[in-house]
Amino acid sequence: MKKSLIICLILLLISSASYAMQPKEIQFVYINGSNNNDKKMKNWFYDGMNKLHPKMSEAFFASPFIQENLLKKGKYTIAKDPEAFFWGDKSNEEIQTINSDLKITKMFSPKIAQTVRTLLAYFLHDAIWVSHYRNMHPVLEDLHSQVMLDYKAEKPVILFGYSAGAFVSYEYMFNKLPYIDISDYYEHTNLSDDFKEFVKENKQNNTCIDALIQSGLAVYSAEGKLVPGMDLANAKQTYLKLNDYTCETCVPDGALMGIVNFASPLVLFYSDISNPNYSLTYYNKLLYKYLLENGMFWLTVNYADDPLGYPTTRNISYKDLKDKVDIEILPSEGFLYSKSDIKSRRTFIGAHTSYWATGKKFSQAVAEAYEEGYKLYNDNKL
Repeated sequence: MKKSLIICLILLLISSASYAMQPKEIQFVYINGSNNNDKKMKNWFYDGMNKLHPKMSEAFFASPFIQENLLKKGKYTIAKDPEAFFWGDKSNEEIQTINSDLKITKMFSPKIAQTVRTLLAYFLHDAIWVSHYRNMHPVLEDLHSQVMLDYKAEKPVILFGYSAGAFVSYEYMFNKLPYIDISDYYEHTNLSDDFKEFVKENKQNNTCIDALIQSGLAVYSAEGKLVPGMDLANAKQTYLKLNDYTCETCVPDGALMGIVNFASPLVLFYSDISNPNYSLTYYNKLLYKYLLENGMFWLTVNYADDPLGYPTTRNISYKDLKDKVDIEILPSEGFLYSKSDIKSRRTFIGAHTSYWATGKKFSQAVAEAYEEGYKLYNDNKL
């Protein structure tokens, strides 16, 4: 009896040790771009994702640098199956209206002009549609639900934003990461000293923009500023519940490892990222600080011949970025990096959609961008 009990105990310990040694899976989540409204284009996106993902995983596993620094020498692995986050059908009602209008113009418009008009309408509509906060917010809520499911399954996520999908991955970080020190936020408002003292005496955890908006503590003004959103009497009561809003609304620590945007026209639509006169630039600086201090990464990888692929930023060292944003940053392993020096060898018309079909080349470019960006920020921190 004792012998059987000892054997069972040993087997249980071996099983537990084996389970503990299993690497955590990193879930790659691919976000679609513009003009994915009908069944044909939705299938095109899913087919492309399923062809690209094995090549992306292979490039990551083949890189000794990624094995050591992202996968942490076997602590992490990459989930075999990709996940899609598909938002292309959310603007379908508006697209139907555009189709009706295009049929009208077809009757009197030259064929070439009609073709160009149709292409621009389908691409630009979704890109402009999703860049508006009223449309973006429900998209972000759906993405957050998906990220939280992976988080509860102990799968940290890397988002891959294709084309206008880069808007979604960027807005997700900007609105959902808890990079706001609430005391510092109120110091930048014109509220009374009494309220600011109340905030200091009742310290809450760092929070995200979406938690401030969802709680009603802040709103976007017509000028694009984040301003207090309620009277002080109600604000004090709500403020004491801010930690609950943060838990419900923001990305938990460790849920998001980074983003890879590709074929990205982000700065074409979000020029405020690099505009020093725009009020929310301050929050972008805090976002950069959060990414760097929490070991997260933001990659932008475009083909050189993609006319819609724009570098997100000029690549600079950690020291240069620290001087530029003029705030204290305590570096970890995080970095921001753009790479647009690889040619797809397609026509300028076909380059924007070629990432899925040239998966091996593109995946290698992403792996190289990770290594180049990591080294740029982490080899010269002093």
